[in-house]
Amino acid sequence: MATSPTEWVCGRIEHYVGVINDITEAKQAAEFIRHRAYHDPITDLPNRSLFMDRLHQEIVRARRNKLAMALLFIDLDHFKEINDEFGHDVGDDLLRIAAIRLTASARESDTVARLGGDEFTAILNDINGKEDAARVAQKMLDEICRPFEIGPHELVISASIGIAIYPTDGEGAASLLKAADGAMYRAKRGGRNAFSFAAIG
Repeated sequence: MATSPTEWVCGRIEHYVGVINDITEAKQAAEFIRHRAYHDPITDLPNRSLFMDRLHQEIVRARRNKLAMALLFIDLDHFKEINDEFGHDVGDDLLRIAAIRLTASARESDTVARLGGDEFTAILNDINGKEDAARVAQKMLDEICRPFEIGPHELVISASIGIAIYPTDGEGAASLLKAADGAMYRAKRGGRNAFSFAAIG
């Protein structure tokens, strides 16, 4: 609230005018814009920009504390066919449900993000080894395989997941992404509905 004197009588202020500015709506609008800048509009997961920022942060933290972490690259199998046959509204609903299932399959401290299209990623921090990453990946596969009930449709898809381990498969964001992406395509070529670890060397 801002006030200012409006009338002086014999050197004394007799009246004030007060103006109250409600900045709640402005703050909410600014927060909405900030949120939209870093989150996917369909799934509300972190988008590519926020994902890359968190990946860099986790790599720095893992390097400083000599910890292992995993990067999962997740691709929904045959999503394009469903999108083409049933339309974008059904496709968007499927993406939203898939995002919920993937997030529920990860640990609370992990980051699940949507890069775009049918591609998701997950950063698993503080893992003890490949077994931890494999456990999360298998849980994700099991969840994605469950039927998606969207309107009158019962849709069944699967996923292919590539896993890269820091620092074994890469010490930077670009190298880890490349390794996880390559492993994902290897899982897809192997028949889909599977996960694959990055090749070494």
